[in-house]
Amino acid sequence: MKRVTSQPRANWRERCDEVGFSFYDLESEGGRPYWNESAAYCFTNAEIETLESATQELFDRCMEAVEVVVRAGRFAEFGIPPRFHELVRASWDDDDPTVYGRFDFVLDVNGVPKLLEFNADTPTSLVETAAAQWQWLEEVRGPGADQFNSLHEQLIEQWMHIRTARWGVAAGALLHLASLHDSGDGELIVEDFDTVAYMAETAKAAGFDPKLIFVEDIRWDVESSRFLDGDGQIIQHIFKLYPWEWMINEQFSGFLLPSRGTTNWVEPLWKLLLSNKQLLVVLWELFPDHPNLLPSFASASPLVGSAYVSKPRLGREGANVTIVDAAGAVVEQQPGGYGEEGFVYQQRADTAPVDGKTVVIGSWVVGETPAGIDIRETSSLITGDLAEFVPHFISDEADARDGVTP
Repeated sequence: MKRVTSQPRANWRERCDEVGFSFYDLESEGGRPYWNESAAYCFTNAEIETLESATQELFDRCMEAVEVVVRAGRFAEFGIPPRFHELVRASWDDDDPTVYGRFDFVLDVNGVPKLLEFNADTPTSLVETAAAQWQWLEEVRGPGADQFNSLHEQLIEQWMHIRTARWGVAAGALLHLASLHDSGDGELIVEDFDTVAYMAETAKAAGFDPKLIFVEDIRWDVESSRFLDGDGQIIQHIFKLYPWEWMINEQFSGFLLPSRGTTNWVEPLWKLLLSNKQLLVVLWELFPDHPNLLPSFASASPLVGSAYVSKPRLGREGANVTIVDAAGAVVEQQPGGYGEEGFVYQQRADTAPVDGKTVVIGSWVVGETPAGIDIRETSSLITGDLAEFVPHFISDEADARDGVTP
C-alpha cells in the first residue's frame, strides 16, 4: 500500500453532489474537507487479495463467535438487558437477514491485516465508498482502472435476495428506511440522511418501494399492536440507521417483543453481538493467536508490559479511546460520552505510519461476502471524527505506485 499525490478534479464538489454524496465538506483535520482527493492509496492485486481473504475469514469466525455466545447465553457480557436475551436468541436462530457490515483494519509492518473492530450494525461511509470513490476512479484514473469496490452491485443483489428468498414479497413491496433526523439541535444529520437515501436507491433497484422516514416519527399503535410511520402506514419491513444498543434502552423498546413476527428489522437484532467491542474479547478467547486478531481482554491485566488500546464497548469514531505504551504511560486519548458500558483492552498493533498518516482500512461485507474497501487517514494515532476519506485504486505498475496520479 502506497500513498500517492493526486490532482483534485476542478468540479469535485459538483460531481460528488451528483452521486448523492453531499457532506464532503464536513470539517476534518486543519479545517480541511472530509473528502480528500489530493491523495490516493495504491494497492497491488496481491494486497487486495490479502484483504479480501482476511475479511472473509473474520466474518466466518464472527459467525462462529455469535453461535458460541448464543448457545452459552453469554448476553450479559455484552450489556444486553435480560428481557432481550431470548429476543436476540430468536433473531439468530431464525437467521434474520443482514445486509452489510464493515470491518476496520490496520496493516501491521508485515502487511498483515489486523482487526480493530467490526461496525456491524450501523456502518457509515457507505455512499462515499460505493459511489463517490468509484466515480473518482473512472474520472481520474480512467476507464481501465481498477478498485476493490463492488458494493453497489452486491447491495442490490442482497436486497433482491432478502425480498424474494427471505421475506417472500413481490416487487413493489414497501420498505421503510429510517435515520435519526437530529441530535437535539434541529439540524438534519446529513451524513445519515445521505447514507439512507443511497441505501434506498439500491433497495429500489432490487424491486422494493422505498419510503424514507425519520426514527423520531416511528410510533406504536396500541390497537393494532404494530409500529407505524408518521403517516399511519404499517411498518412491516424496515432498514434503520440507528443503533440497537440505543433502541433497547429507550421507552418504546418494550414493544419490540410483541412486534416480533410483524416487523422485520435490518440490521437484525442479533447484530448486537457483533457491533459491541466485547466481540473482540470473545474472538481472541476462541481463536487465540489468529493472524488477523490482536490480543483482546476484558481487563488490562493480561497486557501489562505491552502497548495497548483501551476502547469503550459501544464507542464510536474514536471517542474515549486511550493508547497506553508498554511502560503504562498514556500516549494519546480522545474525549467523548462513552464508557459507562465498560471497556475492552486490545494489544496495540505494530504498524508504521504512511507518509505520516495513520491509515484505517474499512473492509465491507454485503450478506456474507467481501465487497470493497475504503480508506480513512489521520495525523493522530486515533482515528476519530476528524479523519479524512481518501480514495484508492489497484495497480501492479511501478509508475502508478510512485509519484503523482494523472
